[in-house]
Amino acid sequence: MSEAIFGYKIIPSRFGDLALVWREEESGPKVIRLDLPSRAMRQEERVGESFAQREMDHLSEQIRRYLGGEAIYLPVEYLASNCCSEFQWRVLMAERTIPRGYVCSYSQLAAMSGQPKASRAVANALARNPFPLIVPCHRTVRSDGQLGGYGGGLAMKRDLLEMEGVAFDHQGRVRPEFFWYGNE
Repeated sequence: MSEAIFGYKIIPSRFGDLALVWREEESGPKVIRLDLPSRAMRQEERVGESFAQREMDHLSEQIRRYLGGEAIYLPVEYLASNCCSEFQWRVLMAERTIPRGYVCSYSQLAAMSGQPKASRAVANALARNPFPLIVPCHRTVRSDGQLGGYGGGLAMKRDLLEMEGVAFDHQGRVRPEFFWYGNE
């Protein structure tokens, strides 16, 4: 059995540097995580200690364009699904069905994932999402329209939603007309 080869690419954005980390497999590179900006350390320090730098130009360019405001659908075939439990993968794939410019609630996403009483487990699965932006977990909010949580911080979550066309009321909640219900 050969030793696994890993690579990473730093993606500059208006939010700070992101790090795209992948593993080389026979079928091609598979993303194992996308690190959002961290104030605690520079991304090169975070990933540079463990991985030799290599290129994954196409996907990183797509992410850069997405963060620039383009309506890009980021491909799932690059993701290493074995980085997630079966439940988490199901949640993440349900999350990907939420269209750009819309949100759904944690309880709606739980129902879409086949576990209607598991909204807390869904929130935990999203909190551990190793592929933010590729799997746009910022599109799930609380049922009252409040943002909930986000690994990149609430300001980044709101900025991403606004960039996608979601509007907020005067209390900072997502307006009801931007909720997507999946079956409509």
